[in-house]
Amino acid sequence: DSSEPEVDADSNQEGDADSNPELDDDSSHEVNADSSHGEEQDSVPKKKAKGPLTVSKLKKFQSKQDETGVVYISRVPPYMKPEKVRHLLSKFGEVLRIFLTPEDPAIRKKRKAMGGNKRQSYVDGWVEFADKKIARRVAKALNCQPIGGKQASFYSSDLWSLKYLSKFKWHHLTEKVAHDNAVRKHKLQTEISQAKRERDFFLEKVEQSRRLNKKQKMSAEREGKGDDGGAEPKRFNEDKVCRTFRQVNPLGASSGGGGGGGGG
Repeated sequence: DSSEPEVDADSNQEGDADSNPELDDDSSHEVNADSSHGEEQDSVPKKKAKGPLTVSKLKKFQSKQDETGVVYISRVPPYMKPEKVRHLLSKFGEVLRIFLTPEDPAIRKKRKAMGGNKRQSYVDGWVEFADKKIARRVAKALNCQPIGGKQASFYSSDLWSLKYLSKFKWHHLTEKVAHDNAVRKHKLQTEISQAKRERDFFLEKVEQSRRLNKKQKMSAEREGKGDDGGAEPKRFNEDKVCRTFRQVNPLGASSGGGGGGGGG
């Protein structure tokens, strides 16, 4: 007897669900939304909410920056990428940031045109370590030492060229890059303005010469129209005037001649 009402209740609930398809759609929508939301949480990590910048946070950030150290790579092995540099130097300590200066695009274009390697090459670079003590030890221990690794490796016989930059931080590098870009931009603008001035000066002189030749041609046509009609006009400074001046004998030559005559 007690089981029959339960069966009836279940049947009533099923009947209500069949009579209300919207309920099924809503419930399935909620389940799908929950499942999709779970997938998003798994794929995209939730970012921590950042509060306002306080004095304590600023001091903590400044202390971390003071502990960092920068190592300068004066020569990057040919075609070594930043990922490879990070892989090699991360064995000795935590590497934060890496910046490598790419080679001149004109040099790379010329090498590719000559049938050389098409990979990107770098000139020098900077590596930031989380601990400046480790950075100092790494630069001291690896400088002028072979990179090593497997003998079949492309960089096994290359040498490290490292130098620890004392009291040098990463923001100094960004300031240097910005300064170099500003200097290069100013130099380019100066060269462009100089080229424009030279061009305007040349065009002005060409126009001035054209007007002068035209004026001389018209004056020559007016003067020689009745005499020799078809004669070509004289060009500017075509006939030069040569003047001669009476020369005076030097004093030494006259006195010497007189002394010679008296002796005879």
